[in-house]
Amino acid sequence: MALGYYDHQLHHGVVRYAREAGWSLDTSMAHYGILPEHWQGDGVLTLLLPHRDDVLQFVAQQEVPVVGLSLDVEEISVPRVCLDNERIGQMAAEHLLERGFENLAFYKFSNICDVRGREEGFRRAVTEAGANYFALDWYSASQRESQENWFEWLKAKLRELPLPVGIMAQSDNRAALLIDACEAAELTIPDEIAVLGVDNNEYACEFASVPISSVDSGRETLAYEGASLLGRLMDGEKVPKSTSRIEPRSVVVRKSSDILAVPHKAVARALSFIWEHFRDRIGVDDVVAQSHMSRCGLYRAFEKHVGRSIGEELARKRVEYAKSLLADSDEKLHRIARLSGFTGGEHFSRAFTRIVGETPSDYRRRTQG
Repeated sequence: MALGYYDHQLHHGVVRYAREAGWSLDTSMAHYGILPEHWQGDGVLTLLLPHRDDVLQFVAQQEVPVVGLSLDVEEISVPRVCLDNERIGQMAAEHLLERGFENLAFYKFSNICDVRGREEGFRRAVTEAGANYFALDWYSASQRESQENWFEWLKAKLRELPLPVGIMAQSDNRAALLIDACEAAELTIPDEIAVLGVDNNEYACEFASVPISSVDSGRETLAYEGASLLGRLMDGEKVPKSTSRIEPRSVVVRKSSDILAVPHKAVARALSFIWEHFRDRIGVDDVVAQSHMSRCGLYRAFEKHVGRSIGEELARKRVEYAKSLLADSDEKLHRIARLSGFTGGEHFSRAFTRIVGETPSDYRRRTQG
């Protein structure tokens, strides 16, 4: 493992495959941060970063198969498996948009390929939804001749944003520092600023001053699939013509974004009721009863502020929950239908296929590999 930085999820994914393949795995970089000395192996898994000249030189000197786990440093030609970063950005935007935010921003600290993809996916989803997009781009600001400290710069930029605002940070670690800047600027989370990170690193997310919501990008799967590709190359298979992309799993919601920024109180009550009870056998009538509005009035207000009908929102929440069960469990489809709030397997299958674009069985096969 020749990683430009250590990540426990990557390590876990590689180890999982190494056990299955009977590999002897050199993890010197995980423990000491230095490349292995006197190493004579059969293959290398690497995470290439532009500023890690030692890793770049080590990889360039190898005469054994090498697999990269990102798209950075394109001048080094190795087969790669990477995250679907544009989809990660899109998923983050969808999370904030469905919570009613009309002002959304992306916090960018560096300019590596992963970050650019997340930024583009987020920006496109926000603008296509007709919401207001703002860039907190420290990388560009730092390229100008300025002695300004990034923390002071970020505090000033946060105070300029219209509130409430939802902000996606390029990673969980940057999200934690973003929360520090919000608190220093006396901006409350999540009431004024909702924060979302990437990678669902529990060490960063759970122990921030405000626990951080995060897109589970699938880093363990990334490492497992990268190791699997390396194993095939070591066995003599040809290099694949295309780069495999790992789809993000879901948004893990914690306190930093657990809020509804919907100005219409009845719609906010209705949404809150749906999100809390969608797994129960509730229908549109139950939602209307909770809103204290007429059916027609709530229908119009819901469409205006959410962009979907009440029935569509119920189906969407149930399908999202079902996707997590399909990806992470071996439950039978009829039981997943009941656990997700659907009245039966046929209703579940129709709704899932309409919303996701593939059947529940196809989705399970694809996500479970």
